[in-house]
Amino acid sequence: MKLMKGTIIMRSKFLNLEHVALKDDRILRLLKDVVAAVPVQYMYFHNNFLAGKAVQEMLIMVPFKQVHVLNELTPVLNMVFNGQTEWSYRVFHVHEVEQALLEGSLFFHYATAAQNCLFSKSGCFPDRSMPDVIADQVGIAYQQEINKANKFLTGAVFYFKGQNFEYCAFMLHQVFDLMYRAIEVLVMGKDKKTHRIRVHQLYIKPFVKPLSTLFNDSEEEAGLLHLLDEAYLAVRYENNYVISEAVIVSLFEKADLLYIIAEQVYQGIMNKHFDRQMNRMA
Repeated sequence: MKLMKGTIIMRSKFLNLEHVALKDDRILRLLKDVVAAVPVQYMYFHNNFLAGKAVQEMLIMVPFKQVHVLNELTPVLNMVFNGQTEWSYRVFHVHEVEQALLEGSLFFHYATAAQNCLFSKSGCFPDRSMPDVIADQVGIAYQQEINKANKFLTGAVFYFKGQNFEYCAFMLHQVFDLMYRAIEVLVMGKDKKTHRIRVHQLYIKPFVKPLSTLFNDSEEEAGLLHLLDEAYLAVRYENNYVISEAVIVSLFEKADLLYIIAEQVYQGIMNKHFDRQMNRMA
């Protein structure tokens, strides 16, 4: 790529000209605008087959040496994608994608397949794990996160029996936080760096609808979610936080539902992966 009289010239060796998306002039223009705005190393366009519905997404990968804080790119990319409602985007550092692939990320294994690459500055692609190895890696990583959540759930039960509802709420908050993160990594490749369950719901909404509506928009449920989110800060900073036994019982019920949904998502994703591998070998 080079600049000539203010125009971005895309060298064909950097483009995957066989990608069907590049036959769409809108995507080609969008690609040029992104590459002109940020230091792109790789750019992928994929349909997330792991999600409950087809999610068309652009994955933009930049080198850490040029961009240390990814949030710095958000205003620029929001301007580039302004008015685009059909495609979403997310930004990653190249090294974190490479590390995720080494650890057996199912999301990045499929998303970064060579046929999904729109643009590669180096003309090569990150290495991916073998499909038969990934299933074991994914299962181990997922179970590790569930085990962490289970420990906090045990703590929540302990504090509930002792009538310490404030610490019980804190423990339940950690359960929700860890469970959401486990599914986000599985379905989306990366978890959301937040302790707000409300933010987790918004983040995962396009991909796993049942988790995005675990707490609905009613006034009662909004209040329940608020008390759960406040528990994280309250116990740490002792700001006179109070929560009732009835609310704690409701949160335990939500936690039970969360475990059920998470397991359904996990099993569904693994079944899709195995089906793909069987079809590939047929």
